[in-house]
Amino acid sequence: MTLIIAADVQDHLIIAGDHCAVFSRVSNEGRPDAVLRNYQKVHPWKYGAIAASGDVVLMVNFWRNFMLQEGLGQPINLAEIAREAKAARTRAGIPPSQSTGNVFFTLPGRDGFELHGLFFGERTVEFEIIAPIETRFSMQAHRVPGEARCHTFNSRLRPSFFFDDINAFHRHHLDLFGRFFAEQSSVDDRVTSSFDIFMLDKRSGGGLFWTTPDAVTTVM
Repeated sequence: MTLIIAADVQDHLIIAGDHCAVFSRVSNEGRPDAVLRNYQKVHPWKYGAIAASGDVVLMVNFWRNFMLQEGLGQPINLAEIAREAKAARTRAGIPPSQSTGNVFFTLPGRDGFELHGLFFGERTVEFEIIAPIETRFSMQAHRVPGEARCHTFNSRLRPSFFFDDINAFHRHHLDLFGRFFAEQSSVDDRVTSSFDIFMLDKRSGGGLFWTTPDAVTTVM
C-alpha cells in the first residue's frame, strides 16, 4: 500500500500521490512482491484529476471502464463501474480481501467542482463527496499517522484568499504536502518522498499539475 492524499481546501481541490506501486504475486505467494518506485498515480483528465491506490489491476479495470463510459458520452454510473471492476478480479481468481483500494477524482457539481472518494472494501464499495477543509489519506492501515498528526496537517490547509497571490497558495501547499510525504517515507519503505500533485480551482475548473521536485505543467 502506498500514499494518496486528497483534500478540499474550500476554494481548491488537491490530489497528491507518491510514486510507489506494489504488485503482489497472488499466483505464486512464495515469491516477493514487485515494487516500482516511479509509478504515476495521479492523472489529469478533462474534469481535473483522478488518483488510485490499492490493487493495481482493480484500479486499472475501474479507470478503463470509467473512461469508456465517459468517452461514449454515457452517464457515468459509478456503482456499476465499481461492481464490474471488482467482479473482473473475482473472475480472475483474486480473493475479495486482496481486491481492495481507494479512488479519488474531481467532477463538476452543482456549485463548482467536487472531490469524490470511492472505497473498495472486501465485500462493499462506498462513495462520498469530501467536504470543504477535510482530508482523506490512503495508505497501509498499520502506517496511518496518529490522529493528532492528521489533524495538524488538516489545520494547515488554507483557501487561496489567505495569501497575497495564487503562487503563494501553491507554494504553501506544495511545502505542506512535501513535508508529509517526506515524513511518511522515513517510516514506511513502501512510500516515496517524491510525489505528483494536482490543484484545481473549484470555480473555474483550471488546474496545475506538479511532479516533484521542480517540474510544473499547466493542464487546464
